[in-house]
Amino acid sequence: MDNLELDQRLTARKVDQYLKHDFERYLRQCGAHRADISSPSMSGMPSSTFGNYQEEKLVEGLYAASVVDCIKHTITNCSDGDIRKPYKIILVDYYLKGMQGFKIAQKIGYSDRQFANKKRMALCEFADRFEYWKHVFKVQDQPCLQVPKSAKNVHTMCTAKEIL
Repeated sequence: MDNLELDQRLTARKVDQYLKHDFERYLRQCGAHRADISSPSMSGMPSSTFGNYQEEKLVEGLYAASVVDCIKHTITNCSDGDIRKPYKIILVDYYLKGMQGFKIAQKIGYSDRQFANKKRMALCEFADRFEYWKHVFKVQDQPCLQVPKSAKNVHTMCTAKEIL
């Protein structure tokens, strides 16, 4: 989204829903679990097919594994070198490890209110970085998670660059 300011609340909500629902579906489709995300590679993928149905399932599983890898790389690429931007820690602990928000807030030394703000910022950074990693992993058909301030609803998609 070039030169457009994001609606941080709507963008954060859209990313939150994506990570809670779509991400979970892709994990199931490729036979992975959230705990597998910390692994260096996705293993256990089928290596041969026995017909059209199995081939379709294999392709679906491989695509899902690409989406999961894209999400993994997006999260691990988020900021964490500065205590003022503990975005990677927040995303890993909340969405991959399933920690409760107040526990993460305690871990990083923020009040619940400060944590909510940092989590929103982490989700917005995820949305920005996701656009790059979608191209790297060739899963450009994944939704744009950025919501411009001028958008009327959460389902507004990115500009033409998403189609490219």
